[in-house]
Amino acid sequence: MLSYKIRKASTAKALKRCIILLHGYGSNVDDLFSFANYLPHQVTVISLEAPLDTPFGGKAWYSIHFDATQDKWSNLEEAKKSLDAITQQLEYFINEYDLNPKDISLMGFSQGAILSWSLLLDHPQKFRRAICMSGYINTQLLEKPLNEYQNILAYASHGTNDPTVPYEWAESSIGELRINNSKTEFNAYPDGHNVSPENFKDLLEWISKTNLD
Repeated sequence: MLSYKIRKASTAKALKRCIILLHGYGSNVDDLFSFANYLPHQVTVISLEAPLDTPFGGKAWYSIHFDATQDKWSNLEEAKKSLDAITQQLEYFINEYDLNPKDISLMGFSQGAILSWSLLLDHPQKFRRAICMSGYINTQLLEKPLNEYQNILAYASHGTNDPTVPYEWAESSIGELRINNSKTEFNAYPDGHNVSPENFKDLLEWISKTNLD
């Protein structure tokens, strides 16, 4: 089982909404969990920690070949194992913490955003929406071509000066998805590989306007 931290929802509802946080390469469970205080308190927030150690410290969902081209950048076998681990643990969370299985959201940064896209696109029955920051859609992890996905509810953001995950990777892949998905939003900011205050404000507003209640 993946390690995690949780902030339980402060609501009397029988079933709770949930946002699952997936950190980036070289980070850990504490990174995105710092967002929990700013997220709606009616929502259970669960931050997962990736299973692999990195050479530079911290954790990773899969190995990255930084000097390789985009199609060779990711260790796909490790990535798929992490995707399976997340989906398998979801049932435990639903039962253990009384989560609403129809209102599970994802929030990922960088490598966590890449996995969030894959989970949202290929498991729409498990995840209702996703917030994907500083990542891109890795089509090698998907079960079908991008033009076959519909009704995808997502907020994506990227820094135009990102030195880690090139802005063009996000713009191209997310742009292709948006052709058939008007509910997928993509915002660019004059930033690097980070989440700026303006970006964070915008994503909180998007969460609010796409809540079911």
